[in-house]
Amino acid sequence: MSKATEESIHEAWSSHAYDQAFSLMAQCYASDFYRTALRIVLDHATAQDVVQEASVKMWRALPKFKGDSKFSTWAYRIVVNEALGTLRKSKNFHRSLDGVDIGVPDSPYFEADRLLADLYRALANLPERQRLTFQLRYFDAKPYSDISEILGTSVGGLKANYHHAVERIKREMSELNPDYDFESNE
Repeated sequence: MSKATEESIHEAWSSHAYDQAFSLMAQCYASDFYRTALRIVLDHATAQDVVQEASVKMWRALPKFKGDSKFSTWAYRIVVNEALGTLRKSKNFHRSLDGVDIGVPDSPYFEADRLLADLYRALANLPERQRLTFQLRYFDAKPYSDISEILGTSVGGLKANYHHAVERIKREMSELNPDYDFESNE
């Protein structure tokens, strides 16, 4: 079977082959949806649940999809909303990762792992919109136009959110790693 694309999904959807369109979407985007959910909920099992619930919603809504946006953008919005809804329902959710043992050995060979763990700590402390904008732009390399559709906000607002997120992350990373020169490693 060839790799699924937006075009192949659209073709199946256009011919009312919704099961095929859904299968192609899953083939094309499942791992991206999981990574996005994981970065929002910060727990593997919860991310799997989020993707499963979002997939059910996508499957049910696919016949009603209007085609006003790309399937990936529409589906990302469902995943993001499901992940945020899961967080809001969680009574035990704490956005900060302070005190969480991330299991990085104290060795120079694991410096990148420590920096990545610190990045996730800094991300967890960002306001929700900034965090989501940063995640979708930085990790998923989504264009601002797609993020705008996913989050339902203006491109200008997203650019401001991204800028503020980057500045805040730089500050927190510098505080956590005072000896590391982040400016020369961009």
